[in-house]
Amino acid sequence: MTLFSKRRTVALASILAVSACMSAPSLYDNYKAGNPLRAFAYKAGVGWNQIDRDKTDCEIEAAQRVPQNIVVRSSPTYTTPTQTSCNQIGTQTFCNTTGGQIYGGQTTSSDANAGLRMRAYGQCMAQRGYRFVDIPACPPGTDLSSQHNETVLRPLSQRTCYQVYESGAYAVGDG
Repeated sequence: MTLFSKRRTVALASILAVSACMSAPSLYDNYKAGNPLRAFAYKAGVGWNQIDRDKTDCEIEAAQRVPQNIVVRSSPTYTTPTQTSCNQIGTQTFCNTTGGQIYGGQTTSSDANAGLRMRAYGQCMAQRGYRFVDIPACPPGTDLSSQHNETVLRPLSQRTCYQVYESGAYAVGDG
């Protein structure tokens, strides 16, 4: 297969991280941990440029079909009761006040239509002949560099795997 540029790696990582939190491991970290490449849009015989165009077209179609619906939520606030206790030592009085801390009150926003938009994207890609597959990480010692001149995806096989390099580029091929 071919080595993806850093731009494609960033694009793939952003698509995969739609519902992930900001501290999610990088694609490289996932590869080093031996985790599979999840929900990879796969269609044998298609070139990388066509895959990029189809993804973009389907993202646009999904965004047009399912607009954002931003929902803002605030958690209730709670203030702990204050309590003052005083002690008298000789002619001096010492007082200590505790409590009065405020908890809650965080405001969050989310897109209530994000899941539906992702399903619309998946339908669009399926209509174009793609299927979303999990591709295992290549075993240590595998080298896909001999396949870097290929311009289209090979049919899936038992040996299909992916590699991610420290540079951020990655490859999908037969290990």
